[in-house]
Amino acid sequence: MSNTLEQERFETIEAYVLGRMSTVERERFEEERSANAVLRAEVDLQRENIRAVELGGLDRLVKQVGSEQPVELNGTRTAARWMPMLKYAAVLAILFGGAYFWFSKPTASERLYAEYHVVDPGLPVPMSSTDDPVFHDAMVAFKLGDFQEARTKWTSQLIAEPTNDTLQFYIACAELEDGQVQDAITLFQGLSDEQGSIFYAKARWYLFLAHLRMGDVNALRSMNMELDPIYGERVQEILSDKSL
Repeated sequence: MSNTLEQERFETIEAYVLGRMSTVERERFEEERSANAVLRAEVDLQRENIRAVELGGLDRLVKQVGSEQPVELNGTRTAARWMPMLKYAAVLAILFGGAYFWFSKPTASERLYAEYHVVDPGLPVPMSSTDDPVFHDAMVAFKLGDFQEARTKWTSQLIAEPTNDTLQFYIACAELEDGQVQDAITLFQGLSDEQGSIFYAKARWYLFLAHLRMGDVNALRSMNMELDPIYGERVQEILSDKSL
């Protein structure tokens, strides 16, 4: 790649990281990024480099403020005493902002989970459901994002039908979306051991995602899903991510 092309690529990535792209440009770039593992790695590296430069500038600012002396105004120093205090306040604000960034920054597994995870669309809900109104009410709640209500209603049904794989799968999905990841893992694990279940393939994929969300890389690799006919390509992309 020529120097010109390298510079253009650098500027494009920088514009993306700094939020200087138009909506259309950003969407196009994110499509390319999602399909290109090398580009994702370059974006992550550029983001870290920019943050390092910002923190370096912060360090210089702290040293500069600490070395400044009050400036005389109208023959006295009294009127200018508040200026350094304002600068210290600004520095503290930047420090707290930087600390928040680093402590709230997503881990590699969290970033990959957000990139590859999609909420299951659920089952179609007939306009008139008289065969199982509780199940369909719960499905409506699930589709509307009320995962706790969906989980509660389906769990009451699972007590009466403990081997119902449909209930097990959607309860697990609701638990995953509601942050009850360990409970979801237990149910997905049970379904992933039942090759005769219609939810076998999807349960294994969501089990993989649940382990990813927990950052359990050993569990991810032990599932051996790289050759899965449906999800294998995505699994390979995730496991090949250098930051994982």
